[in-house]
Amino acid sequence: MHRFHGGLQRSGSLRRALLCVFALLPAGPLSAQSKTRNVILITLDGARTQEIFGGLDLAVLKSTARDGKVEDTPTYRKYWAPTPHERREKLLPFLWTTLLVREGSIAGNAQLGSLVRVTNTHRFSYPGYSEILTGEARDDLIRSNAKKLNPSPTVLEVLRAKLALDAQRVVAFASWDVLDAIVMHTEGSITSNAGYERYETSDPALARLSEAQSLAPSPWDTVRHDYYTFQFAADAIRRNKPRVVYIGLGETDDWAHDGRYDMVLEALHRADQFLRELWNLLAADASYRGTTTVLLTTDHGRGNTPSDWQDHGEHVEGAQYIWIACFSPDSSLRGEWVNAPAVEQSQIAATLCEFLGVNYSEVQPRAGKPIARFFDN
Repeated sequence: MHRFHGGLQRSGSLRRALLCVFALLPAGPLSAQSKTRNVILITLDGARTQEIFGGLDLAVLKSTARDGKVEDTPTYRKYWAPTPHERREKLLPFLWTTLLVREGSIAGNAQLGSLVRVTNTHRFSYPGYSEILTGEARDDLIRSNAKKLNPSPTVLEVLRAKLALDAQRVVAFASWDVLDAIVMHTEGSITSNAGYERYETSDPALARLSEAQSLAPSPWDTVRHDYYTFQFAADAIRRNKPRVVYIGLGETDDWAHDGRYDMVLEALHRADQFLRELWNLLAADASYRGTTTVLLTTDHGRGNTPSDWQDHGEHVEGAQYIWIACFSPDSSLRGEWVNAPAVEQSQIAATLCEFLGVNYSEVQPRAGKPIARFFDN
């Protein structure tokens, strides 16, 4: 695996000093009942609440057809059903028929009285990912998607220091190459692989897969297909047993910007398959079975209508609303949140820490607090 290569240097002394400061801060006490020893954060870039909670949006699909007639299209035949519940189960079968029934809960369905909001005003990717990973909006410093190291230390760096882990035990894999920079404030502080970065491995099959990502590139210069990202992450989990993992899938956003609603649905469906594969991997490994918390979310929402579903940003209504799901041995919540307190994207970093017994507020006092409802057992 590669660390970030961007020509943005931080001195070794600065990195060591930063890690030492974090390490000196005490971790919060783990409760006697706490089972979580590992955390995995997964993001689906720009995945709308409409598809997560309602499956195929017929109005959007019709808007992408030349004559508005979609009944004979493969997308309609594969994903259409009369009710939102049936449609979302067709689109995300593992999430809705297995995980949320047996293992976890999801917030963000406004029709049931549950809202999850971003707090940054920009409502695009770098600000959203930074808010997730640092616990606060930095509207003053983050105004673009430029590939620059995060202006604030991230929760991945904090957990590495607080749990005294080496860089191979805190890893990030992402389809979008800019995430190589967003996941860290100090270069080299964690292990990261993003974009078309080569995946270093002794496994011949994975080495060929690493080569294939550049020989058969995606339609986008800075975003590889999610399949590569997930397979590299799964291999690292199997081989190196990291305790803190971030997986950033990107195709849901890029196909949307291209107006390919059919491919957005396919990307969501593949993400559900990846989730199934990951869950089976965790269940089969004694290092993770029964001791791993998974958070699943997105960096921003999108427009609500057929005229703006492709877009997001400060002036796009709907882009401020997201969703978050939690699957944890330390949370007894199941299914959808109903008439629940609103939560914010800025609370995700502290929530990850809380599951591991780390008080994130001691490091980042301005960050959002842990999402209490995940811990109300």
